[in-house]
Amino acid sequence: MTTAPESSAEDPLFFFVSGPPKSGTTWLMRLIDAHPQAVCSGEGHFFDRVRPLFLKAFEEYQSLLQLDADLVFSGKPVYAPLRVAELDQLMRVFVTQRLRQRDPEGRAHALGDKTPRNYHDLKGLFGAFPEARLIFLLRDPRDVAVSLFGHMHRRIKLGLSKEADFDRAQILQTAIGHCRACVAALERVETQAPGVALRLRYEDLLADTFGEYDRICAHLGLDRDPALLRQAIAACDFKRMSGGRAPGERDVNSFFTSGKSGSWREQLTPDEAAVFEREAPELLPR
Repeated sequence: MTTAPESSAEDPLFFFVSGPPKSGTTWLMRLIDAHPQAVCSGEGHFFDRVRPLFLKAFEEYQSLLQLDADLVFSGKPVYAPLRVAELDQLMRVFVTQRLRQRDPEGRAHALGDKTPRNYHDLKGLFGAFPEARLIFLLRDPRDVAVSLFGHMHRRIKLGLSKEADFDRAQILQTAIGHCRACVAALERVETQAPGVALRLRYEDLLADTFGEYDRICAHLGLDRDPALLRQAIAACDFKRMSGGRAPGERDVNSFFTSGKSGSWREQLTPDEAAVFEREAPELLPR
């Protein structure tokens, strides 16, 4: 693994939040961002979208240098071949600049981004930020599927998708795929770099928000004063975020659909629920 320059004493702690799409990562982002010592932005798509574009540009530039070398410099390029470490350095500068836009005075102790697929390229992430902390939020894949149903309804309403695109069976497989990929990435980090990643479950965050939020703050080195944590939690409760609905009051047209776990029991047919038992039992809560 290549490494970017180490952080200086003046740098904040950089962190990245991951989780299957529609697993509660936006609520988690807001909880962290509500802490006065942290800034958590989203969604930067730095390592699932931006880095591949930079890599493509690097490859095209490298080809151009080689072409000039062959045509002009007798096959001996003036510039040395590009190294992955240079891409890592570029990514660090770019991402840091983007993150600091919400903390221009540099007051945050912890600075991070929530993009569900931050786990997509962990090699690239740690190449740019070898000191980074990760937070993974997992969720029952059956509830992920139900939330994806609502997400598709909103896309159709906004004209971003068509009714013909709403394939429930395909969405079930999408939920399984996202959850499986996220868990696999988390387990790799837990094995190779113990202590770097914090594993959370959406169901636990709902059931014991204070206790799980305290774990998050400990992982990021933030002040864990109980009064401060309760204030941040109150600022991000479901009723406030959803415009007045109580948890369980479902609205498929809202990004915050229901604010509870176990909705799959009412929203999935028995045959649909059986797909998860049959194809992904390892992902289901024990």
